[in-house]
Amino acid sequence: MNQSAQAFVERLQRHDIRYMENPQPDGSHYVAVELAGGSGTMYNVVMVFGADGTEFRIRVFQLGKVPPERLRPMLRALNGLNETYAWLRFYVDGDNEVAAAMDAVITPGSAARVCWEMLRRAFSVLDEAQGKIDAVLR
Repeated sequence: MNQSAQAFVERLQRHDIRYMENPQPDGSHYVAVELAGGSGTMYNVVMVFGADGTEFRIRVFQLGKVPPERLRPMLRALNGLNETYAWLRFYVDGDNEVAAAMDAVITPGSAARVCWEMLRRAFSVLDEAQGKIDAVLR
């Protein structure tokens, strides 16, 4: 496991957060957590550490399935969310599902702190944004 992923996993362990991990042959490392939002929504968060330990990505999928007739209103809503929240960006993926992404450059020394703060930030934004996403899907 690369040093950045190891530092972050240790932080998850200290906070008793259950996770799954999947080291890759190329040295990159996947860590996944499932977090419950305030509204009871479960968020599946996938975090990817680059092979050299200096790249960190958060991906959240399945925030809502967008029917074709709701695509334009959803894109407008997601553009509004992207204007409101600086770091987490929302988009509609190839399966017509709403997803979110966040990326950062890290070091093994900063990984635990930076990745933890990014996860917290993503979670707080998701909890606020989910209501707006759901409103478009109704």
